[in-house]
Amino acid sequence: MAKKAPGRLRKAFFAGVATLLPTVLTIFILTFAWNFLSEKIATPITLQIESRLQTEWAKEHYWKKVWNLPDVLLDDEVLPADSQELQELLVSHPRGDIPFEQRVRSHVPNWVGFILALVLVFFVGFLFKGYLGRQAIRLIESWILRIPLIKVIYPYAKQVTEFFFQEKKAIQYESCVAVEYPRKGIYSVGFVTSEGFRQVSELTESTVVSIFIPSSPTPVTGYTILVPKETVHPLDMTVDEALRFTISGGVILPPRQVPPLSLKTRRLDPPPPEGESGVTTGEGEGTPAQGS
Repeated sequence: MAKKAPGRLRKAFFAGVATLLPTVLTIFILTFAWNFLSEKIATPITLQIESRLQTEWAKEHYWKKVWNLPDVLLDDEVLPADSQELQELLVSHPRGDIPFEQRVRSHVPNWVGFILALVLVFFVGFLFKGYLGRQAIRLIESWILRIPLIKVIYPYAKQVTEFFFQEKKAIQYESCVAVEYPRKGIYSVGFVTSEGFRQVSELTESTVVSIFIPSSPTPVTGYTILVPKETVHPLDMTVDEALRFTISGGVILPPRQVPPLSLKTRRLDPPPPEGESGVTTGEGEGTPAQGS
């Protein structure tokens, strides 16, 4: 019993890790995205707005004309608290006793920069989604790939980003197919990931596609194969259904893929013990003839 305890503890530990890891990774990715958007985009935008509101042009055309602030409130030097001028200003401007820089910061809340950051992200997405935008990205990337160190890092960073965020990849991974793998007569369920290598297509004189065959019961790993397009059989399955089929080892089937009762695989009876294969209950070779 003592020998089984470490094994049970190990299984419990890995079961806990497998249960918590997806949630922890999701929280980490969302937190990273939030911090990046807030610190790298929203905060600089907010600081830029504050600096522009402190220029002489903003004082003249914004603070004076829009908010009707007098010159004395557009200076970081605050009037003495006991001065008659400050007391008169507080009647028409209740916040006339704070420095101008503090007034600007309170005038631009932090969420303004965050909202503008989101607008900027959407604007960039729509701008570079079209044909002209894609051509501009190719031109920019051609310049980036000439920089000695960055040209080594950028292509891999782009591949990872496209894998998670690009719509084209998501659409391609929704295609579930069956292919004869690892040999003829054996079919495996996989996903079409992309058009295959040009050189392989030229070598085989046919269009080949890349198929990812997930392994069971861990579909995050598997094999990537190149097969002729005409040998690929589309399946009426979603990605989730295909993953459940793989993880369960083929036990969980989509309802529309369950075969008729007559075609279901039946449990095979165990072979008879050695020496009893020819024994029968009736007359035949295994039964001596009566009267011999």
